[in-house]
Amino acid sequence: MKNLIEKSLHKFYYLVTASYRQRNTVLIPVLILILSIVILYFGAEFSLEGSEKVGLKLGMSPLAIGMLLVGFGTSLPEFFVGHIAAARGEIGIALGSLIGSNIANMLLILGICGLFTKIPSGGKPMRNQFIVHFALGFTLWFVLSQSKLDILSASPLIGICFVYLFMLYRDFRNEPPIEANQDIGNIPKLVIKMMAGFGMLYLGGELLVKSGTDLGLMMGIDSYIISAIFIAFGTSFPELVTSLIACFKKKDTELILGNIVGSNLFNCAFILGSLGIYEYPLEGGFHYELVALIGGAGFLVLVSLLGRSFYRASAIFFLGGYAFMVGHWVKIF
Repeated sequence: MKNLIEKSLHKFYYLVTASYRQRNTVLIPVLILILSIVILYFGAEFSLEGSEKVGLKLGMSPLAIGMLLVGFGTSLPEFFVGHIAAARGEIGIALGSLIGSNIANMLLILGICGLFTKIPSGGKPMRNQFIVHFALGFTLWFVLSQSKLDILSASPLIGICFVYLFMLYRDFRNEPPIEANQDIGNIPKLVIKMMAGFGMLYLGGELLVKSGTDLGLMMGIDSYIISAIFIAFGTSFPELVTSLIACFKKKDTELILGNIVGSNLFNCAFILGSLGIYEYPLEGGFHYELVALIGGAGFLVLVSLLGRSFYRASAIFFLGGYAFMVGHWVKIF
């Protein structure tokens, strides 16, 4: 069944784009890339909402639901895109989307939000997450410096993921219980919505990988660069929307840093670590990306230790860092 769906999508995509590939125009792949980002966004929304309400109806604890939504939930687009790309042999797209998404989350989204509102750095629990996030950068450096990505070389990333899950467990275990008499809704409809969300995530991931690959070929640009800039921005779109809403409403701004750090930890600890099952050779060359990730994470640790808020000066610094990274990717720097 899965092979039939993949073949049908493959045939449909290439029928739609055939005439445009002959003319060497990027219009249709760009439109499909934008459409796939929209599909991924709504797929994540549907699957998360359905999962949350089904979990409440089944009597799952706030701990389990919190770990599902705050942890893995925001990284669903990256998970689907990364594994679909790796399974198709496009390891450049898989790595580019994950590393680029982490850089966009931290430097771009935090930079934009910090221009409009002060973002509290949180107390000790948040500081501990910053430290694990900082350690993730060095772990990622070690993993990507190996000759290949496999289960053994990726295991330190999975280890970081378990540390983060333990921290979530410790933070959520004292949450007050959820009232059982909440109006959850119709379970069959919620399950259908959840399944539709996962289907949209798969469809969006397939289209995103195909259009990204085509764009790279047509423009003569490495697929890693396409994914690090455009695909990464697309998969980071949910974090951007929720963070901007918090900024402009001046509500729950303390959660912005936590959501972004949590998403980054799952992206590069769990998702990139799980790509080790495909066993690909690594060619290195991630020095600028790793410096950006470690430098940004270290800056957040410093802000937290000093008890400061993340605001305009820090935001301008982060946005400058993201502009430099884009310049590096397109060979300006």
